[in-house]
Amino acid sequence: MPRSSEPTTPPSPPRYRRLDALRGVAILGVILFHAYIIRPFHGPWWMNFVGQGAEGVGLFYMVSALTLALSWQHRRSRDRSPRRAFWARRFFRIAPLFYLTLLLVWLAGSGNPTVVPPSMRHHIFTWPNLIAHLTFGFGWLPWFQNSWIGVEWSIGVEMTFYFLFPWLIEQVVPPAKPWSLLTAGVASALAWPWLLHHLWFSWPRWAKSFAVFSFPEQMIWFAAGFSVFTMRARPNWKGWGVLWFLGGIALGVHAWSPLTANLVWVLPNLGLLWLAWHDHPGVRWLTRNRVIQYVGTRSYSLYLLHWLILAQIANMSWASQPTTIDWTMRVLAGLAVSLVAAEIAYRWIERPGIALGRELIKRQGWGSRADPRSRPAPAAQNRPAYVRSMAGRGSHR
Repeated sequence: MPRSSEPTTPPSPPRYRRLDALRGVAILGVILFHAYIIRPFHGPWWMNFVGQGAEGVGLFYMVSALTLALSWQHRRSRDRSPRRAFWARRFFRIAPLFYLTLLLVWLAGSGNPTVVPPSMRHHIFTWPNLIAHLTFGFGWLPWFQNSWIGVEWSIGVEMTFYFLFPWLIEQVVPPAKPWSLLTAGVASALAWPWLLHHLWFSWPRWAKSFAVFSFPEQMIWFAAGFSVFTMRARPNWKGWGVLWFLGGIALGVHAWSPLTANLVWVLPNLGLLWLAWHDHPGVRWLTRNRVIQYVGTRSYSLYLLHWLILAQIANMSWASQPTTIDWTMRVLAGLAVSLVAAEIAYRWIERPGIALGRELIKRQGWGSRADPRSRPAPAAQNRPAYVRSMAGRGSHR
């Protein structure tokens, strides 16, 4: 019997290399910034741009919201248990390397004593702290939030987002307009520090970072990613790329406080994501760069491992001083060693972890209802409006 000519749904969502490039931009900015703050100094004016590298974490979140929305759109009608399958995929994507990094940092005997109570500064590796990290509850506990690895606060935020994602993508995103999603994110970013400030007790100095490193403050970035997902407007004007670049330059020369930076940089990063998603010619010099795309595919391993590596390099005599030259040495050496470590972790930890998650989903029967090679694609008229609006974009890779 001849095969049906109807289109078939591929087994996995397409991977957009141009979005991998944005992950590459994000992690490179973070590494430049961390190589600076590990030995801070008053450098030349252009070091203000290095200080903006911290906003790479927000770009990660925006790309995450968009790509997960696209993945959910692809799998929502295929999986027998979409929520369980989603959470299993996310857990096995994040947990294996995260747990290994906890072990490596413990063996190195480092930790991050700058954001813990004075009583914990010489006793970071405790059982309660370990349990909080193993369960990913540390993101809501100020004394544990960023204490073990030194950069894990963002993983705590991300895991909270994963927990809420099925409800957000099914109940909140479909009826919302892009501007309303962004407004809700801004409101959350403004309300959270105000709420903490008006509690019945005063936050101790060591816990000030909790206002910045918490999910309600970072929700603005996920909301921006969702707004790009629901946005029907396309960047048809050729000058959008130049406008985005000049806007970034104008903002980059100023040193913003962490809470203000969240509000200031959301629009430029949203613009970059919007242009990259539509494969705008004005940003192809960035999004089609093969090196940056490669870095983006290893960005999770780079993020988790680079701080531990930078900490070791910063203790070496040729990279230990708070000067521009030593900062350059930290960047070059840290990036080189981190890329090697990330490649190993990607091949031997990340990918096997993802495969383990797939196997669990298959054994539990949470995944596809039918053989994806013979399953016809769902008719366009049966899809929700926000799904139909995405049709045809997969060709712009």
